[in-house]
Amino acid sequence: MLRWGVLGTANIAKKALIPAIERAFDQEVIAVASSSGNEKAFAEEMNIATSYSSYEELLEQNEIDAVYIPLPNHTHKEWVLKAAEAGKHVLCEKPAALTREDTAEMIDVCNRNNVKFLEAFMYQFHPQHQWVKDLIDGGEIGKIQMMKASFTFPLGEEDYNIRLDSSKGGGSMWDVGSYGTHVILDMLEGSPAESKVISKKGKEYDVDVASLISMKMEDGVLAQIDCGFTMPLRHQYEIVGAIGRITVPFAFRPDNNDHEGVIRIENKDGIREETISGDQYRQQVEAFANAIRDDESLEAYHKHTLDNIHLLEQLYAQGK
Repeated sequence: MLRWGVLGTANIAKKALIPAIERAFDQEVIAVASSSGNEKAFAEEMNIATSYSSYEELLEQNEIDAVYIPLPNHTHKEWVLKAAEAGKHVLCEKPAALTREDTAEMIDVCNRNNVKFLEAFMYQFHPQHQWVKDLIDGGEIGKIQMMKASFTFPLGEEDYNIRLDSSKGGGSMWDVGSYGTHVILDMLEGSPAESKVISKKGKEYDVDVASLISMKMEDGVLAQIDCGFTMPLRHQYEIVGAIGRITVPFAFRPDNNDHEGVIRIENKDGIREETISGDQYRQQVEAFANAIRDDESLEAYHKHTLDNIHLLEQLYAQGK
């Protein structure tokens, strides 16, 4: 049994991660901590046995094996380091940190304390993405020429939201844009040789509320990402090859489509759609638990995390 503690009472914990842990094999959330004073009500609502009014107190509990950290972006480093030093395995919400240097330190401290660390990009555990890679390897669309990724949703600017706070790692690129950069680095298996960012800033808050990113990869493949808080929900990517294209319309939140991924293939043979189901949040926590149980390396995920944070740093530097 993998016993979890949750640092914070964010909506993502309530709506996605805690239910996923409950669905997962041989795992349980046994404690939650909050600094806002709502830990008891949250624990009661989520049927969690124990609550703490400080994160430190939760980390002191020997019966807790792993922690999930859905705290604000700018606090991730502090609490990952403290969790690692307390001997807890760490699943941390994305972005892992706001600089590559901080992220590398977090991973190093986890390694030195013999605990596992994983950045919570849940989408990558849905099997539709491996299916797309297999289709490409099978020559369905020919040599890749271009990839586009989009993730947007409407977020009102009228009221304060942490995603709009520049001092806390706000901005659409750090939020939904990070999915686009992550999947492009994964699918294209390379680094950008050139990049350009065009951003729209918020009326009141000094963050990008929408951004358009254009890149040319080292092998010449073109890539484009759009992200933002000012458009309807869209979460998709398209890969265009020399003889066809693949479109994935529920790329990042297939859980909103009854967990079904849809892959649309267009080539000389016509158009067809394939569907594949997967509970990506559950699959994420089960993959993490398996790595803990079997002492499997998560180094490949760490490299991807570091590369993505580095790219986002560069993009934000351009956008200033």
